[in-house]
Amino acid sequence: MPNLKELERWVGTTEAAKRIGYSRQGVINLAEDKKVRAVRTGAGWIYDPDDLDMFKARMKASKGG
Repeated sequence: MPNLKELERWVGTTEAAKRIGYSRQGVINLAEDKKVRAVRTGAGWIYDPDDLDMFKARMKASKGG
């Protein structure tokens, strides 16, 4: 579980979707499937920006480019 200081840097669903080129629902699905590091809050999901960057890099590498 991330600490509060770390959570201050995390981003919401809209920003997460923009970062990795997914729809909002697609990013929520990734969080629910535990494919990206995220925490559900009372207002929705927040996402670890570093993990989103790593996810995007993994997806790019798996597509060969």
